[in-house]
Amino acid sequence: MAKTTAPPIPLPRQRGAVTVRPGGLHEDLDALHEGDPLWWGKDFVADRVRSMPPGTPHLMLVGELDGEPVADAYLIGKGIAQNGYAGAGIYVLPRARRRGVGRAIADVLAEATVAYGLPGVADSVHALDEESLAAAGRLGYQVVGHHRESVLDLDTLDEAAATSSVARAEQAGFALSPLRDDADEAAWREVYDLTIETWRDAPDAEGSDEELPYSVFRGFLPEPSYVLMAWRDGRLVGMTAVMDRAKDEALNTFFTGVRREARGSGLSTALKAQHALTMRARGHHRIFTQNMDQNAPILAANERLGFSVVPGYYAVGRAVAQRDGA
Repeated sequence: MAKTTAPPIPLPRQRGAVTVRPGGLHEDLDALHEGDPLWWGKDFVADRVRSMPPGTPHLMLVGELDGEPVADAYLIGKGIAQNGYAGAGIYVLPRARRRGVGRAIADVLAEATVAYGLPGVADSVHALDEESLAAAGRLGYQVVGHHRESVLDLDTLDEAAATSSVARAEQAGFALSPLRDDADEAAWREVYDLTIETWRDAPDAEGSDEELPYSVFRGFLPEPSYVLMAWRDGRLVGMTAVMDRAKDEALNTFFTGVRREARGSGLSTALKAQHALTMRARGHHRIFTQNMDQNAPILAANERLGFSVVPGYYAVGRAVAQRDGA
């Protein structure tokens, strides 16, 4: 799915010196994101696009100023974000800002969101990018949440504290085990089903009306060692998983989920602790994670394990007016 699906609105768009046109993976996306603290690289984006189920409505856009590409944007035409909003992103090179490029792209995304029948469009802004946050406000976006980013240095991990967390979970009747190296489709599906079930309770998912497709889930997790599970009385009750963060030569937490019946026992901390020990033994050095401020249990688990807080990002959203009869 390397190409944009058929756009629900006419493109390209011209507004003075600004042009908004279809883009794609053939563009020099890394150059269009120079200086973007939230950019994970073109290869990461290409992997995500390729993992989307066929027919997933999406747009990839490029903004030009006097014929020169200076901005990149995308939109997933499904309610995958908070409040059932479309997932989207805009980045304008600093040298091209305050020239109407961001507004032209934002208006195209809003119109496409209406065409897809969704109530709004979501985006993310780095906490230190005050200029972009102010611009988002001028474009009609409101802050709907803050994601705290933290990093765990595995080379200085407190092994005694980590093993103690695991021991307490085992004493409470939990058994922690990695996904088998020869895991079959049924085993992966079991982890996926638990991920979907527990994700619904996460603050990030509030109001979302779409579930993570299985193909996208598998695209994030290249091998079984990236998944650790927790069992009690033969029932899968918890999981944690990491994904590659190539831009920092590190790992990034994909998700940690525990069934309601098993919460309040320190299982999240134990899962993250054991997985940190395992990933360190495999030669990894750092694990990043992002959590909304409202997710107190996971934030507490991160603190107990020694994660250090670094600047995160704001979730922002722009409501759109639906067409009559939509």
